[in-house]
Amino acid sequence: MLSKFSINYFSRKLKTMNKILLTIMISLCSLHTFADGYINENGMIFISSSDPDESPWKDHPKCIPVLQNGESPKTWYVQYTYLDNTPLTSTYLTTQKPSTQPVECEHQIHFPDHMQGTGIFESFYPNGKPRSLIEYTDGIYNGKINFWFANGLKEQESNVSNGISHGEYRIWHPNGQLALSMGYKEGMQNGMKQRWYENGEPWSYARFENDKIVGELKQWYRNGKLERLGAYRDGVRHGTYKSWYDNGQPEVVLNYQAGKIIDAQCWTASNQAIATKNCIAQFSAED
Repeated sequence: MLSKFSINYFSRKLKTMNKILLTIMISLCSLHTFADGYINENGMIFISSSDPDESPWKDHPKCIPVLQNGESPKTWYVQYTYLDNTPLTSTYLTTQKPSTQPVECEHQIHFPDHMQGTGIFESFYPNGKPRSLIEYTDGIYNGKINFWFANGLKEQESNVSNGISHGEYRIWHPNGQLALSMGYKEGMQNGMKQRWYENGEPWSYARFENDKIVGELKQWYRNGKLERLGAYRDGVRHGTYKSWYDNGQPEVVLNYQAGKIIDAQCWTASNQAIATKNCIAQFSAED
C-alpha cells in the first residue's frame, strides 16, 4: 500500500484546528508510518508504505456498538466491541446514534464525531493491545494524545490544550526508532524540528520561531550524503542555499535576498551546467 499526504497542522481558529488535527491523527495512525518522504521546510509530506499482509485489519474484523441512553435527550453512551465482546473502543457520550448493524472495526477506531463530555477515549487492536489514548474536555482534544503500533511500540505522542497543539510532538518508526521530534507553542511550531531514518541516521533538522523557519536547514540522503543546506530569515530563504545529488555531486547553488533568488548556478545529474535563467525558473517555486 502506498499513501501520500501532507501534514499541515494547525491554524489559530479553534474549529479549523480541531478538524485538521483530527484528520492528521486519523491518517497517521491508520498507517504503519515508515517516515519516508520529503520535508519542504514549512510542512511535511509523508510517503508511507506498509505490507497489507501485516496489517492488523487484514481480516476485516467486524464490530458492533453497545448503546445506552444518555441522561439528556438524544444522547447515547456508545462502546464498540469486537464480535467476541472484547472492546474496540472505550465508552463515550455522543449525540449521533450509530447503526446497530455490524461494521468494519477499522472504520470505527477514530476519535468519534459529536463527542460530548470530558474523559479519555481509548481504542484497541484485534490483539487487545492499545491503539490510542486521547484526553478530551467538552468533546475537544485537551491533554495527552498517544498512539501505538499493533506490535505494542509507541507510534506518536503529543499534547493539546483546548484543541491547540502545545508542547512536544513525536513520532516513532515501527522498530522503535524516533522518526520526528518537534515542538509547538499555542499551535505554532517553535524550537527544533528533527527527523531520523529508521536506522537512526539523521534525515533533517530546522529551527522554528512562531511557525517560521529561522537559521540553518540541513537534510541528508539515506546514504548519509548531504542533500540540502540553506539559511532562513523570518520564514524565507536568505543567503546561500545548496543542494546535491545523492552521489555527492552539486545540483544547485542559490543566493537569496529576503526570499528572492538573486543569483543561481545549476548542474544536471551528468554534471552539465544549466543556463542561469532556466536554473532560476526551476527553483523559484520552492519556498
